[in-house]
Amino acid sequence: MGWFLATFWLLPSAHASEYTSNYDTIKAVRKAPLRAAAWKKIPTVIVCESAPVSETQIKSAVKFWKNLGHRFSNTQYKSDPFAKCESPAPIGYIIIHLETLGIPMHAASAAETHFFVDNDTNAVEWAIIYVRKDIRATVLEHEIGHALGYLHYDKLDHLMNSMLVKGGWKTDGLEKSHR
Repeated sequence: MGWFLATFWLLPSAHASEYTSNYDTIKAVRKAPLRAAAWKKIPTVIVCESAPVSETQIKSAVKFWKNLGHRFSNTQYKSDPFAKCESPAPIGYIIIHLETLGIPMHAASAAETHFFVDNDTNAVEWAIIYVRKDIRATVLEHEIGHALGYLHYDKLDHLMNSMLVKGGWKTDGLEKSHR
């Protein structure tokens, strides 16, 4: 079983997280972002009660990924009947929390996603996204990209760029057919 951590940096001078991964940032020499794993089951997205994400923001972010061919079984906005927001391993779910409810984030990071991959099946089992109160354009879409298994791709203006100031809306390689 493997843990992955992805952080979206606000500033180019940010320092590395204390957490490590067995994947490094993928430089733009590739034609598409590396995907560490994919979901075998279609995930449900839950925006937890404390998350500073509006219903409009999450609908827009999920629609963005659906337009790229990714599927979600449901999106629950501040409704958590099975207490998945409290679970340390919410299998089958992408959970969105306020960052103070998770591990401490570096001051320069805009958000952070932790996703768990079963190394035997190479499937994403669950993901937790921690966001700051001042969520900006592209941040939620970027973090859902990590929850779907995509790693950083440091191509200028690309959604999966590790630095917010160098990122944008380019989606090369994020279509569902790419693994």
